[in-house]
Amino acid sequence: MERCARSRRGSRAVALLALVLSPPLTGWTSGEDYPADITPPPGTRYPCALTALPQGLPGIPEADRGYINRTYTVILRATQAKLVVLKALEREESLPGALDRYQTVMRLLEGRLASERAPGGLAAFQEDVQAAFALQRAFFAKAVPLRRDGADMARVYQIPEGRQASQRLFSAWARMQSRYPSWSRQTADSIYHHLCALDLF
Repeated sequence: MERCARSRRGSRAVALLALVLSPPLTGWTSGEDYPADITPPPGTRYPCALTALPQGLPGIPEADRGYINRTYTVILRATQAKLVVLKALEREESLPGALDRYQTVMRLLEGRLASERAPGGLAAFQEDVQAAFALQRAFFAKAVPLRRDGADMARVYQIPEGRQASQRLFSAWARMQSRYPSWSRQTADSIYHHLCALDLF
């Protein structure tokens, strides 16, 4: 998705995440509900006007709310992990370690998303998000050696998996719009910006 400003409980997993992500994700716990605090990791910022999911998810049927809550928690945490590794990439700081931490966190998040049973009509949405996660991991796996070999960020952003991930996020957004045509503007804006903030472009 192009920059959106242009458009409108397991203790083991918790301990592991604290070890692998530096700085840690704010208040992350395995199996958590959507967090009250969505502050980005220290030294980073969201690339668009991300707002927390609104209380009660107006316009989302009650039967779907638990899934949306959990899935967008995963999307938020994947976004925060992306911000940390992207900062390391841009500054050329501790790149191999940053990549390893990112990949480990993303595998945890991908496993959590894969365990979700999507409500009827959202299976393709979930597939899009899963594909976007995998493509972004592939993007960063290629980006780190490029940067270590002296490539600038313009060259890094030419890695095709970055654009491919973006296309899957566009598709995920389209599927959400189709599924919830009567949702509130507040809900739609928040969900759009979650997907936008995850994007690389």
